[in-house]
Amino acid sequence: MYHKISNMNSKTSIQMIADALGLSRNTVSKVINNKPVPNITRERVIKKAIEIGYKGFGQVKQNEIRRLKLLLLAGKPLSNLDFFMSLIRGVENLATSLNVDFFQYTMNPNTSFEQLQNYINTLKIDGIIVVELYDEVFLDRFLTLQIPIIFIDGALGLKKREGNYDVILMEGRDLVYRLAHEYLKNGYKDIVFCGDYQHCQGFYERFLGIKDALSDHSLSVNLNHHLIFPDDSPISDMAWLGKKINHLNRRPKVIFCANDYIAINVCKAVQLLKLRVPEDVQVIGFDNIVDSSLHVPTITTIDVNKELLGQEALYMLIDRINRSIKPSRTIYYKTSLIKRNSTKLIFKI
Repeated sequence: MYHKISNMNSKTSIQMIADALGLSRNTVSKVINNKPVPNITRERVIKKAIEIGYKGFGQVKQNEIRRLKLLLLAGKPLSNLDFFMSLIRGVENLATSLNVDFFQYTMNPNTSFEQLQNYINTLKIDGIIVVELYDEVFLDRFLTLQIPIIFIDGALGLKKREGNYDVILMEGRDLVYRLAHEYLKNGYKDIVFCGDYQHCQGFYERFLGIKDALSDHSLSVNLNHHLIFPDDSPISDMAWLGKKINHLNRRPKVIFCANDYIAINVCKAVQLLKLRVPEDVQVIGFDNIVDSSLHVPTITTIDVNKELLGQEALYMLIDRINRSIKPSRTIYYKTSLIKRNSTKLIFKI
């Protein structure tokens, strides 16, 4: 407990603390005088007061300030390890500089809600960054925890749910639309989407980019003309995937894939069908994982700076912890095109 401190030289010192932290003098004064403020704000002010030797704080030890405990939760074991590990690096590096404790937890098919809840409560977790948690029943129970949460991507329909959370999405709809529009403008009408468009919000918006472009060129959108299959399908089975491509009414000229993992397997299946990439079929991925630059041919993809994405999610989480009583937000993280050898069109976007 910190008691009210003498005002001697307080104006200058309080303003110094406020200026150093980018806070108002009133907020700092509340901390100094033990008034209610968010925990993270209190800790920042106290730490700075110790650093500058503010009167009354000189004897306070650093370990008396409780560090935030934050969790990176994966809803399932992730096949896209490059994406996930890059994300972790970004979060870990920033967590170290922000002086917070950072934990990781990966659920498996047998993980119960009670097990996860017990883990969170035992560690006294203050906030959670979530990836790949799409099970609707589990998600509904998870949101009842009322712990501040940031979802990186999210279940389709997440935005309709109530809870103490924000969502950060990788911008896909607009960029995919512009790429598809460029193809259509150049006479490529046999464009298909490949993946489970209902798997998550991000996949759905990438599919909408294709759908919007086709509609704007007066072309009907028939799901039977696309490579739509559940996310747990045997995508790495080239024979299976090759049959899916062969069963389309028309051979696709351009295949937009929901992510790079799918795009790499599509390239292999196309080559198994004795077709050439990009001469016969052009393939575009999403995420810019390492393997997309190593595959032959290299994969044209939409790049996401995954380390910075993790850091942005951490900043958003701290902000939500600091200001938890506010509506949920959805924020889009900028992406960019990386042109490689799986396409031959020169894009003008």
